[in-house]
Amino acid sequence: MIKRRPADLIAAIRHVPGRADWSRVALELCWALPLMLLFAHAGGLVRLEGAPDPITLAGLAATLLIVPALGEELLFRALLIPRERPRLRWLIVSVALFVLWHPLQALTIGPPWAGAFLDPWFLAAVAVLGAALAHIYAATRSIWPCVVVHWLVVLVWKAFLGGPF
Repeated sequence: MIKRRPADLIAAIRHVPGRADWSRVALELCWALPLMLLFAHAGGLVRLEGAPDPITLAGLAATLLIVPALGEELLFRALLIPRERPRLRWLIVSVALFVLWHPLQALTIGPPWAGAFLDPWFLAAVAVLGAALAHIYAATRSIWPCVVVHWLVVLVWKAFLGGPF
């Protein structure tokens, strides 16, 4: 199984999602986004803010596309979840490691993320996002829907909902 992971990674990158894949993404977001917003709101982690200036927004968007979206999705979805026959245990491992990764970042990188990344409400929202992304990956067998969703969630939080950057 482990020997297949590099091949799975390449296949997940090469697989272009179709219309049915994007429909699955929309279905996952119907339950995940409201739940993430509920947890973030309960923890005081969101507040409406004006958009940053266009140059800052473009730089933030470009940075977030690479790290965390692409980097974390390659690691936590494409490398951890078997592409051909994803089993529930691998989805659970993927979500658990994804959640644990965030406090590790807070403890090693520190501010400006430390406070949020150690907050239990934030970690609950991360668990929901991780579960949705694991389901999306298992259903689509492509990394790209996961990258797009992860990127948009973090971008909206940081650029418009008061997330630290």
